[in-house]
Amino acid sequence: MSKQGADRIAGALGASRRVTLAPGGGQGPLGLLQLRAEVADRLRSTGGRPTDPDWTVRRVVPFRPAGWAELEEFAARLTASGRSVSPAQLAAILIERGLAELEDGVAREGDSALRDVVG
Repeated sequence: MSKQGADRIAGALGASRRVTLAPGGGQGPLGLLQLRAEVADRLRSTGGRPTDPDWTVRRVVPFRPAGWAELEEFAARLTASGRSVSPAQLAAILIERGLAELEDGVAREGDSALRDVVG
C-alpha cells in the first residue's frame, strides 16, 4: 500500500499511530482494506477499463466455478467502493501476491516451500 493510501485510511479511522502489515496482508477486514488500497494504487484508466500498465502478458487461466464466483463477488464489492474491478484483474493481483509470498517462503525455507504448496 502506498504511504498516501495508508495515511488516508489512518485519517479515516482516526488512528493515532500506524503499523505496517506484511506484504499480501491477512484475511478479514484489514486484508480487504489493504486489497482495496492496492487495487486503487495499481489500476489506472487511460480512457477504457482501468488496468495495471505493467500487465503485458495475457494467458487463459482455468478456474473452478466456485472459485470464479468468489472472484466475481469480491470484484463486485471492490467495484461498489468506487473502482471498477473485473474478476480477472482481481485474480491477477491475488496471483501476484501469492507469488511474492511463495518467493519469500523459498528464500526462507528453500524448495521445501514449493513442495508444501503442491502437496
